[in-house]
Amino acid sequence: MEAPAAYKNAAMANMIGGGITILFSLMWILSLIWICVGLLWVVPMAAGGYQLYIGMDMNKGEANPASKNAAIAGLIGSVCTFNIIGIAASAFAFMQIGDDEVAGWIESNS
Repeated sequence: MEAPAAYKNAAMANMIGGGITILFSLMWILSLIWICVGLLWVVPMAAGGYQLYIGMDMNKGEANPASKNAAIAGLIGSVCTFNIIGIAASAFAFMQIGDDEVAGWIESNS
């Protein structure tokens, strides 16, 4: 069965949000490593990496029950890095995954 369009939109939003969160985290790490607090941004970078990984898995059309968790992790990582684009992409992905059609499709195919 083909994945709903909202699920594919959420996959793309997860990939965009995760990638941008990784870039923003890298920017914070490189700019603040000299005052010994740069490594604090490894945690939001890991959240962005998780979101990107799940988004790539979703983009294949496979039902992934962790898709909502990835959107939440990306939202938290984006907030920690002050990344408004990542916040918007993660919130959009979360709303698309919360759609009744998508939630039912994920339950029936996972």
